[in-house]
Amino acid sequence: MLEQELNARISKLQEEMRSKGFDSYVVSSREDIWYYTNITYSPEERPFFIVISLDDKPVLVVPKLEEAHVKKGILDTNDIAYWDYPSPAGENWFEVLIDVLGKFRHTGVEGNIPAEHFARIQGIGVELSNLVAKERQIKSAYEIEKIRFCAKKADETMFDIFQKASRETMVLEMSALSQKSYMELINTMQLDPANSNLLAVVWPAPESAMPHGVPNIYKKYGDGPNVAMTYYRINGYASECERTFFIGEPSASEKEMFVHMMNARNAALSILKAGVKAKDIDMAARNYLESYGLLGSLLHRTGHGIGLSNHEAPFVAEGSDDLLTENMVISIEPGIYVEGVGGVRHSDTVLITKDGYELLTKAPTELEKLIF
Repeated sequence: MLEQELNARISKLQEEMRSKGFDSYVVSSREDIWYYTNITYSPEERPFFIVISLDDKPVLVVPKLEEAHVKKGILDTNDIAYWDYPSPAGENWFEVLIDVLGKFRHTGVEGNIPAEHFARIQGIGVELSNLVAKERQIKSAYEIEKIRFCAKKADETMFDIFQKASRETMVLEMSALSQKSYMELINTMQLDPANSNLLAVVWPAPESAMPHGVPNIYKKYGDGPNVAMTYYRINGYASECERTFFIGEPSASEKEMFVHMMNARNAALSILKAGVKAKDIDMAARNYLESYGLLGSLLHRTGHGIGLSNHEAPFVAEGSDDLLTENMVISIEPGIYVEGVGGVRHSDTVLITKDGYELLTKAPTELEKLIF
């Protein structure tokens, strides 16, 4: 199944290469190489490349250190090793890569290549492109099931957070809850640790007004609003679930904040389907918040793509040119943040369907179910 999936991805890239007039294409980022090969490696200062052509096997250009490793890969590839970094003249990675590309007429290079690497090969007339980023946006059935499984595990930890929530619980204790899922996956032999990262965090109020802040890990939770997040990547595929909860009855102003957040969220979801512009989803939430004078309490876009990474294209933002397509996976997460009070935000992993959407994360969203 995996070999079939990888070959299908390469075939899709080759179709796009033909349409753009490329007869070879260079991929250099760790995630993108994993996407086409399922090879896990740590590049450090030694770069790693895959060159995909129209009529031959993919070529892997790797440091000597990784040569035996890549020969165990799933796909049939031509492997060329360079000595190390830095190397004597004639043995450097860029000299080896330029030699590989020399037989091609028109080479595309995925645009996330580091600038210092692109500078080394720019003189041979290569062209930056974004074919891989576009291909990764639309998920196959295989990928959707992987993301669905990750979302299920994220939900399970969210319920564990709900059970643990109390005024005696420290921030550090909540973060430890992800270890339960981690150990379950290990014990059932379902975990690839090199391609997995399970993060559970809960921002206490009022620190929840700074969604990327780092709270005191020994602080205990108060009434709220507290923002919980399970930010998971399991066996290469990501998901996220976020929920705002309260310990004890929220105040009238906190309830009002929560209602406005949910209304902005529902405004975005109400128009979410294939064929809609990503920026229109963002504007639906923004326009609602603006109508109530709350735009100044918004700190970020409505969402972003989810796949191999927790943050990738398409971006659900007012400046985005992305068009949503069936089988894309995104987050929907408008938030309201008030300094000294806290933040309110839910986030779900959402599959775009032809006529709407499917929430892959399913933890409760209603206020009455989030008061503990």
